[in-house]
Amino acid sequence: MSDAVQEELRGFVAELIEQSGGLVDWPAGSDRGQAILPPELAQRQGVAELLPLSSRPGGEGLLVSLASDFLDAAEHWLQSVPRVGGFQIAEAYLKRGDLNEAVARSYTWLNAKVRVIDSQPTRIEYHTWWFHVALASEDRWESRLAVTINPPAAVEVEFPDPLGLWELAPNAGESNCAASYDIAAAATQRRVQSLAAPFLARMDVRLERDSKRLNDYYHALRREAKQKQQRARSAVEPEKADDADRAVTLELRRKLAELEERYAIDATLRPLVVIRTDLPALEVRLAVQRKQARRELVVYWNPLTKAFDPIRCIQCGQGAYSIAFTNDRVDAVCAGCSE
Repeated sequence: MSDAVQEELRGFVAELIEQSGGLVDWPAGSDRGQAILPPELAQRQGVAELLPLSSRPGGEGLLVSLASDFLDAAEHWLQSVPRVGGFQIAEAYLKRGDLNEAVARSYTWLNAKVRVIDSQPTRIEYHTWWFHVALASEDRWESRLAVTINPPAAVEVEFPDPLGLWELAPNAGESNCAASYDIAAAATQRRVQSLAAPFLARMDVRLERDSKRLNDYYHALRREAKQKQQRARSAVEPEKADDADRAVTLELRRKLAELEERYAIDATLRPLVVIRTDLPALEVRLAVQRKQARRELVVYWNPLTKAFDPIRCIQCGQGAYSIAFTNDRVDAVCAGCSE
């Protein structure tokens, strides 16, 4: 194993243990190091709290080498790495003054009258979900995608990478991230359909190509069999000729079914981590009048994007800024669904 690969493994195990709450002392270029583990982590992994590390066989402690079962065992260590990160932004500028004009610039109301009732500062914990997505067929496509959800609005929003914000500070508070998971998963699936469109089209082309080859091959077999019968002037019974033709047809169907199964898409959507970002926001209450029906609607102004978050369409679940309203319940519907 090359020195470069071993150095990557050394860095990987050091980061893995440190993110699990331990400390690592393993100088670059050395084949030995040691780690200090929290008692609960050491107990969970079945090792000593003072754990020797080595890249050479025969040493004590954890052998970090491709020649060992370290990569298989790393799965258990990865389960100790936190998958939820909590952060907060203590203060941020919030929009002031008359908000009617700002709301009118941000949203288009297609069939109702809307006015601002009032506004008040609030705090929102945005959830940024990272997913690993994979489409497996005759070939494979995979990617990592991030989507951010505004849980009170139940909608996907534009959001900067939270870990790149200089104002960020740790937040140890607890939160129910499960409430935003379904919305994030649905938004990711919609994005995958767009991003993976070239891959899906390529699989369709290959399926069509291979199906044509099978059809051409078995049709040629059928034609060849008929030509042989005609040249030999064979007195083949009609029933036997039909049986042979039927056998070719059934074999073709079987081969086409196998081909369909081979090119079927096996989709995997797996959450990796979720980043919780608690920050100040502006909650704006709107009065909506659709014919004789009325209701209130709440929208949120985000100080990071300096814009209002979209409104969730009750039909498709996507966020929109061009909104129509239903007649009776005055529910928000995007322009596409309203048509």
